[in-house]
Amino acid sequence: MNKKKVLIITSIILIIVIIIILIVLSSKDNKTYAIGDTLAETVIAQSKGDTWNAGASGVYYTNNHEYRYVGANVNNYVSFNNDLYRIIGVFDSNSHGQEGKMLVKLIRSRILGSYSYGVQNDTSNNYSTYSNDFTIGNMNKLLNNNFYGKNSEGCSVLTYYNNNTNYRTNDCTDIVGYGIDPSLQNYIETVTWYLYGYSSSNYSKQNFYLCERGGNSCTGANGTTEESKVKVQNKIGLMYVSDYLYASGYFSSSSTTNATSQNYGNQNWLYKGIEWTITPRSDNSSPAFYVNYNGLVSSYGLASIGYGARPTFYLKSSVYVTGGTGTFSDPYTISCDDCNI
Repeated sequence: MNKKKVLIITSIILIIVIIIILIVLSSKDNKTYAIGDTLAETVIAQSKGDTWNAGASGVYYTNNHEYRYVGANVNNYVSFNNDLYRIIGVFDSNSHGQEGKMLVKLIRSRILGSYSYGVQNDTSNNYSTYSNDFTIGNMNKLLNNNFYGKNSEGCSVLTYYNNNTNYRTNDCTDIVGYGIDPSLQNYIETVTWYLYGYSSSNYSKQNFYLCERGGNSCTGANGTTEESKVKVQNKIGLMYVSDYLYASGYFSSSSTTNATSQNYGNQNWLYKGIEWTITPRSDNSSPAFYVNYNGLVSSYGLASIGYGARPTFYLKSSVYVTGGTGTFSDPYTISCDDCNI
């Protein structure tokens, strides 16, 4: 073979190699198409760094502990349980207690319904009282029994609603209908939900994040530090105040504007109107934090009042992507090979 032919063949091979490299690099830059990667890897690969300016939108690394979706226009939809969920982010053990694991946290795209945070029944299953102790409230039972367990146990006796309905008992069959199918229940990790709170909304996103996990000398409801009241091992919870605050792209990453600003509802994919968070108020046994109708976070939500609630949970780390691009019309589809073991 003469030198000219060798040169031509070599050039062709080189061009093919370059094309392959470009295709690979392109797929690396757009991990929304990374079929086979874990969902956590897919999200992390989209990170734009650890700082952002006001008006930003995308995945950002926050608090040296997690990757969050920030802004109004983010492609974080997941098809799960014949329903649409959205990815809050990827979190390490500082948020969920599972050492060495980066877990994806999902929240239902639509509000499930309006329920009281902490109405309780007595041993005779009659309305008894209410408090912001999430561990014993009927909301906890609703989420982790009726919704996660997809069963109607207690539906006819537990009180979920507020004084606007005289604390009447309501059928929760519709909740069960949206519940997690038994074939998918093992996709969801049992994690630690932290129940520390603060005395007001005059805290920044950075301080709420630390507070919720027991930092900043924060305590549980009514000043308690009893471990069984400030931590609970559950499958299902609600979003934290910090989840909501960090989701807003209206403020920059370094902004310390406190949660009373209604601008947190701007450019915030998590904003759905009035909605409970899981974070209790610490100086009183009655209120918990909720997102107000105008976008700010309020500390005056009596635990007896019915506000919106969206089931929130962490997927097991082995859950991987089988398709989709994360958009509303083409959500990620997922699977798990060892979730039924």
